[in-house]
Amino acid sequence: MKKRKVKAASRSTFYTVSPKRRFRGRHLFAILLILGTGFATYRKVYRPKANPSGHIPAIEAAVAQPIEEPRPASPPAHKPEASGKVEIRHLILHSGDTLAGIVEASGMPVSYTDDWRKACSAPLDRINEDDELIFMLSRADGLPAEVVYLQSDGPSYTLRKNSTGWECRSGETSAARSGKMVRGVWSENFYDSCIAGGLPAPLISNLADIFSYDFDFASDLKEGDSFSVFFQEGAIKSSEGKRFLILGAEMSVSGKVYQAFGFQLPDGSWDYFDAKGASLKRAFLRSPVYHRLLLSAKAGRTIKSVLKIYRPRLEIDYICPRGTQVCAIGDGVVSAVRKDGKRGISIEIRHREGYSSWYGNLSSCSRGLTRGSPVSRAEAIGSIGSAGGGKSYLKFHFYKDGKPVNFQSADFSRAVSVPKTIVSEFEKSRDFCEAALHGGIPDGQKHEILSGSD
Repeated sequence: MKKRKVKAASRSTFYTVSPKRRFRGRHLFAILLILGTGFATYRKVYRPKANPSGHIPAIEAAVAQPIEEPRPASPPAHKPEASGKVEIRHLILHSGDTLAGIVEASGMPVSYTDDWRKACSAPLDRINEDDELIFMLSRADGLPAEVVYLQSDGPSYTLRKNSTGWECRSGETSAARSGKMVRGVWSENFYDSCIAGGLPAPLISNLADIFSYDFDFASDLKEGDSFSVFFQEGAIKSSEGKRFLILGAEMSVSGKVYQAFGFQLPDGSWDYFDAKGASLKRAFLRSPVYHRLLLSAKAGRTIKSVLKIYRPRLEIDYICPRGTQVCAIGDGVVSAVRKDGKRGISIEIRHREGYSSWYGNLSSCSRGLTRGSPVSRAEAIGSIGSAGGGKSYLKFHFYKDGKPVNFQSADFSRAVSVPKTIVSEFEKSRDFCEAALHGGIPDGQKHEILSGSD
């Protein structure tokens, strides 16, 4: 058999390759070429189609309830355009600020200042501490289509642009001496939705606190959910400084309506109750994610809704940005703090009546938090991490006498209700606030509001 000589790198060394070995190499190359061509053809012909619009991704398919289409709802009372076409710019003013200076610093035409003065008889240049100015800017040209001026100790004014110029309306309602009504629809994020509806910024987190026992603000709200708030228009001057007060509120979340009515108890405390006089406060919050940070001016525009994923054995994963604070869902005592390099930090809290909660995949825990430390409801206990370099999320378990409990469907006991001796007074206050929330005040009824120290 004739062999072919192959010269190596060294000049004096030769290797020989037999025709039989060359023949095998060609067969192997042909087989690999055929397999590669067949695989490419299969991928081209049978490759899976892209998910059609509206299809629930795999990560969302694990949510217990299916994602519903947004319900049609009326837009906020003074929202000129859809939220996607408007940029909301909210400013907290200080004494010494001027309207002309604010307009110039915002890059708007200076002529707008004179136009607003002519349209509105209100002294817009008399700016006091804690006054609020809300610009609703068109995303098309960056110019304001609507301006809302909220005085800290007076009425509000709304300037709207029309075909002839600007028109100004006072924010006073039929209940101006008692309070002010605002309505809004959730869109993009809760903070901007409340500002667009006319709710003062200090009341946004208060509104979330009131309903934090009924649903999860970080994940349950959907496009089209609405809210109505009846509040004390002028800030209350107390030992703690100025603060606003919500008198009544109503929220529609996924078709279910929640109501809250403020009422002053005989001991002087102010609390919120449902229509039957039962306190809205329960033993546990509806979410271990610290919702107040998600509703702030800075974070509200950048953090999307938290995604809840339900796992086997009644476990819940809250997917949210790394560093998001976690809070205790109820009063209790820390029973364990464990650290694991791969699984992060976990905290277990023992509550009353045999309940316990477990928080895992944390990147840090609050300073001084150790076994035996007492914690209160809504107290920050740590921040969310991403163990193993994966997605950042909170792993949450809830137990009753050591057995897993469905935290989302559990019905926890409420706090003390309105005393029977003053139920009639509460019902009068409730009827007044409920009428205000639905657009009218009952004839012959008056509502006393805290006006001094409380």
